[in-house]
Amino acid sequence: MTPATIDSSSKNHEQARDEDAVRSPHLTVDGADEGPFHHIEIAIEHVEQHLHVNHSQNSDVETAEGRQGGEHPHRHLEDDGHYGATSENSWRNVSFFTAIRHLASMAITLFSIVMISAAIFTKQTTATGEKQVPTFLAFLVFWGLLAWLAMMEAGLNCMVGLKPVDASLYSSSHRKTYACTKLAHRGDNLERFIVGRQYLDLMCVFLTSFMVSTIGDSSVLGMPKVVNDIFLASGLAVILITIIFGQLVLVVNAAHSMLDFMNNYCMIAITYAALAVEASGILHSVYLVQMFFSYVTGKPIESNEPPKTAFQKALFWSRVAMSLGILVISFVVAFTALFQNNTTMWSSVPPVVSIIMLIVLIGFTGIMEGLQIALFAVVHLPAEEVEKHALAKHNCDLVFLKHGHLQAFLVGRQICQTIVMFVIARITTVQMREGEGNLFDVSDGLQSFFDTGVLGALMSTIVASLSWRITASSFPMAFLANPLSTFIIRFCLVIEGTGICYSSWLFAAIHQKVVGYERDEVYIGETKDGDEEGSEDIRNKTADSLETTDIQEVSTDEGLGSYRLLSNCKVCFGSILHIVKTFFRAILYYQSTPYLFA
Repeated sequence: MTPATIDSSSKNHEQARDEDAVRSPHLTVDGADEGPFHHIEIAIEHVEQHLHVNHSQNSDVETAEGRQGGEHPHRHLEDDGHYGATSENSWRNVSFFTAIRHLASMAITLFSIVMISAAIFTKQTTATGEKQVPTFLAFLVFWGLLAWLAMMEAGLNCMVGLKPVDASLYSSSHRKTYACTKLAHRGDNLERFIVGRQYLDLMCVFLTSFMVSTIGDSSVLGMPKVVNDIFLASGLAVILITIIFGQLVLVVNAAHSMLDFMNNYCMIAITYAALAVEASGILHSVYLVQMFFSYVTGKPIESNEPPKTAFQKALFWSRVAMSLGILVISFVVAFTALFQNNTTMWSSVPPVVSIIMLIVLIGFTGIMEGLQIALFAVVHLPAEEVEKHALAKHNCDLVFLKHGHLQAFLVGRQICQTIVMFVIARITTVQMREGEGNLFDVSDGLQSFFDTGVLGALMSTIVASLSWRITASSFPMAFLANPLSTFIIRFCLVIEGTGICYSSWLFAAIHQKVVGYERDEVYIGETKDGDEEGSEDIRNKTADSLETTDIQEVSTDEGLGSYRLLSNCKVCFGSILHIVKTFFRAILYYQSTPYLFA
């Protein structure tokens, strides 16, 4: 490295530090450059500078190669639908790296299936070992829940994606699909479907955790203790299986075959079930949040239905009151069980730590939920509004301007979301210890209801999901300008880039071969003479609709490739170093001005 390069990199580093100070002025403390921790701060500065120098050099090299080759410096989408690099040599390296990740993911996935199956049939899970559920029945219920979850995840993608499409185009060829969309697209039913489906989605996650969570020091197939701890005790195996088979596989195939995917009685049942859950009123308290932010922002709540009658208003508010009561009961049950250490949380974790983890995880998953909504809501804002917030603009550029980052972020976010929800399920699901009796001395039947995790799923749906989405739709800039958002985006990109779920693409290809789905263009997207503009308009409207809802409403391209994993790891590590440095600076500031805290 030449002195000129070091000098240039140092200047770039100083400029980046100045920009960080502008974005977060409260993190910079003047007059605290020396003290007992000064040598630690200098060491952190050197590591940060090294990370920045390498990142700047890599960016300069990539830019130069892209300009010489006449192509974009970032990855581009190849003709076969897979992501690759610009040069042939780098493409080969990325292809080899991606192939290794695919093979590793496939091996880990298959091994996880074997481990979970062995735990079920040897009665070392909560359902088979403690609740005495027959092993074969537990096995069937587990995979049935995953199939139901996968249908709901991909079904929402289809339900939203088909809304702008003229139903007469497929009313004869896909009668069951037409029956679903005719019901869900009537009035405000699509919003109701999304609310009800969200609860059913989390309910499946909670029940899956209940069915296959291992008990005690589970050991299967004579595996070493460390292997059992990693795959069974930690829940990695069930989380990985749920993400791949309960979400990604069908989402990949349904993204371009919405008509064929929905054309079955299972989707009809899901449609009615989601609307029934919403109509029951157990989630109506979330509408209070919607009304509150409508009042704060002065934006009226849009509706496709006529104003409510007096009877409808009375019914609505009675369900809101019921939902609030159930929500309070859910909190009381969950926190009482936590304080008494009567949950499925790992026994080595103290109750106080579990409560702190629950609060932190609710905030973390809430920010992830809101961040996704905010990213797509900001698309409709004027560019000047976004540029007023430097950090928000940086986050938007990170997701939208770098090729493949949007899809990678959505997949990584889904992985993180599932992991967090499984941990929340462990924390909030009641499980009485031997000799403890029942919670609040309730009957055995009611205690069995507590043990299912239904109340925990309800609490998570309202507090950790829907409320944050409504907040983000009203205040998108507040989420994008949050310093944690940058770290969360980078972290999601890193998680996806590890390739832990890359086996889902192979399983999706196998599923596609078995079911033989046709692309939607075969039925409604084929352009005829003079009709090309109309078909393009349908695709544009569908894309616009996909941008405004849940994670699965964004169609996922097959073959998400490598997107500079090491670069994002460096940035995440650099962010952690910056937090540590800020902590030491705060200590120095406290020591230099003790009178402020006297």
